[in-house]
Amino acid sequence: MSDGQVLRTVGDSDDPGSLPAGAGRVVGAHLRRLRKEQGLRLADVVRAGVVGSVATLSRIENGTTPLKANMVLDLAQFYGVTSERQLDSLVKLASRSRETLWWEEFRDVIPGWLERLISVETAAEEIRTYEVQYVPGLLQTPEYARVLAQHALPDISSDDADKQQAWRERVVRVRQRRRQLLHEADAPNYYALVDEAVLARPIGGAAVMRQQLRELYNLEENAEHIHIRVLPFSVGDEAMAPAPSITYLSFPADREEDMVYLEVHNGGSYLTNTQDVDRHRLVLTTLWHRATTRDETLALLQRYIDGLAK
Repeated sequence: MSDGQVLRTVGDSDDPGSLPAGAGRVVGAHLRRLRKEQGLRLADVVRAGVVGSVATLSRIENGTTPLKANMVLDLAQFYGVTSERQLDSLVKLASRSRETLWWEEFRDVIPGWLERLISVETAAEEIRTYEVQYVPGLLQTPEYARVLAQHALPDISSDDADKQQAWRERVVRVRQRRRQLLHEADAPNYYALVDEAVLARPIGGAAVMRQQLRELYNLEENAEHIHIRVLPFSVGDEAMAPAPSITYLSFPADREEDMVYLEVHNGGSYLTNTQDVDRHRLVLTTLWHRATTRDETLALLQRYIDGLAK
């Protein structure tokens, strides 16, 4: 991730199986950057006896092999890492890379671009997202997600109405399974910024939208690691962002591995170039400071909830 390249848009035609799990990829990219900063080639590390072969080290750096904590520690320390916090973060990520991927059973409804997002968000320490159209996916209720799934591009391999409905229900199940990330013991800090238009658009009708807004209210009020803010209409053109959906993912190993996900119609693109990532982080930070405060957010949510009850 430190090679300064912008990852191409990943669409439905890509093989999801070719995308490495997030935690392993983050650790591998970090180790690769550390090696290059030391001016070492793959063969130099092998000759030093840290790794058995160039092929093994290449797989580690590409995130395509299960990682062993002792190997990750040996490599990091060989590259000069002494920070206990950084070493501990790498070990935790290495352990996570060996976990069973829950989304394996849903690959029939998860396009490649979404699988990549799911894999990296499970490894993130902090997630910041901005949405101008819909409630962010990690905060959606099943009913709200179900309405959106009705408008998603269908599985064109079947014209059977029952199969299409079953496909949509699996899409909803994936969305709800993703939400569990925010309720785990080591959940990332999550910052969600939504345009007021998201609150004003009654997706699914009054009952569905009221339930969704109540969920946002409850999360903001009670979940210490979940922070929700609103860009009010009154902000005007100062609320303009370079994309309608932006997600910034920060990883515990090092900020050099941070990335930005930009969602587009039926796909997504990933930015890893440090300057691009920093620019989008600055945009999100600026917008956050122009948004409602916590108390103002709760009051605004309650106003829309009350409006839907009439």
